[in-house]
Order: sequence, then C-alpha cells, then structure tokens
Amino acid sequence: MVEEKACAKINIALEVMDTVDGYHKVNNIMIPIHIFDYLTLTKADSIEIKNDPFPGENIITKAAKLFFDYTKINGGVYIELEKNIPHAAGLAGGSTDAAATLKGLNKLYNTNLTKDELKELGGKLGSDVPFFIEGKPALCTNRGEIINPLESNLDKFPILLIKPNTGLSTAAVYKNYVYNNESKKDKLDNLIKALANNDLKLLKDNIFNDLGAVALSLNSDMKAIYDKISALGYKVYISGSGPTMYILEFDVEDMILLKNKLPKETFVMICHSI
Repeated sequence: MVEEKACAKINIALEVMDTVDGYHKVNNIMIPIHIFDYLTLTKADSIEIKNDPFPGENIITKAAKLFFDYTKINGGVYIELEKNIPHAAGLAGGSTDAAATLKGLNKLYNTNLTKDELKELGGKLGSDVPFFIEGKPALCTNRGEIINPLESNLDKFPILLIKPNTGLSTAAVYKNYVYNNESKKDKLDNLIKALANNDLKLLKDNIFNDLGAVALSLNSDMKAIYDKISALGYKVYISGSGPTMYILEFDVEDMILLKNKLPKETFVMICHSI
C-alpha cells in the first residue's frame, strides 16, 4: 500500500498568448498550496477508484492506464480517494490527482521511473500535471507543460480562497479570450525576484491573470462576489481560468466578515503556501 498527498495550486501569473497548433502559449507561474486530496493505492487485478466523484474514464483512471501501458506491467490498482480540493475551481484538483497516481504507482510497483519520465507521462494527461510531479513553485511555459522550477525563499503566507457555487468552463474562457500582444515580462521578472528575495509586497504588486476579465464576464456569481469583496477594500486575485478567487492580506476577523457578507453556499477557506 502507498499513500500520496495531492496538493492544489494557485496561479500568481498567467500570461496567455497566441495559439500554436490549437493551443495557447502561456507563461504561467504556479505555487503549490496547503489543500490536499489523499490517495491510498493498493495493488489489484484491475483499475478501481473508491469515492470517485466522476466514475468512468476520468483523469485518475487515464493516469493509471498510461502508467501500465508505459511500463508494460500487467497489473491494476485500487485507489481510495479522499477529495478535499473543490472541483472545477481553477485549483487543478484533477491534475494533481493524476500526478499523485503516477507517483504512487511508481512506488507501489517499484518501477523507479525518473522524475523526467513521470513529467513526460503527465504531460500527456494535461498541461498542469507535470507541475505537480515537480511539486515546487515553477514558471510553466509553452502549453504549460514545460516546467521551470523557481528558487523560492518566500515565507509561508496565508491565502483566503473564495469560490462561488457555480462552475466555469475552461474551454469557454479560452475561447472568449483575445490576446492584446502586451508583454508581461516585467511582471514575470518581478514575481520571480519576489519569490527569490522573500518579498511578499513585490509579489502582491505584480500578480496578474490574463484570463481574469473573461472569467468574470462569463460567471455572474463570480463577478458579484468579486465586486463585493473589492468594494470592501480587499485586493482580489483569480486563479487559473476561475472561478476561484483569493486574497493574500487578511486575518481571521476578515474571513468571518467576508463569510457573513457572501452567499452562504460560497466556498471560503483559509490555507497557506507550501
């Protein structure tokens, strides 16, 4: 039996550029955050997932099949999944579970695949999966699957996550996005410097997300929450293609205040960077 923790992520930078071969090129800085799904893997004759919120051909099943195809092992796995990362939230809950599946199977079957091999396999499942194989702050380029780990000396900092009860289609967000040819190199450089120099103020001043405006335009619940929090004087950031938003400067009293002012079905959670 092998146990794996699968962390979530937030984007502190998401530059989205023109498409190449049908995919947008990106410069994407992601950091892992302290919310985890837990996977317990046991050898079996077939692939089975307990507590699977999406039974069938989901990304965890695809990851297991890909592993067995690649290693030529005639085996299976029973995976017990404890899901804590909200679905369709812009926190990469599916991608991190896929990465944990690959890493867990590598241990369970003693296959000794290298990190690069696991990242290559992960890239076939989704552009965010290789990031979770590495598990460190990184600048992710091309389609997001090329992982450039970043030096990070940033102290742990609290993060307040806010997600409306409604979802948002990543495909729809990208479809409605129009690239304006504006380079974000200065912001990217500042964010990399902020991580290296433990400068949280510089980090907060340079966080950006090219998909943010589109996401807000496509989800009225998200927009209403964003506007309400902004009107209270907080700086609100958006993770990925949404609909999860986050705040970096707050205290417990702030969280209570916000929870009381937001629709009661809104997901609100304090976590921190890893």
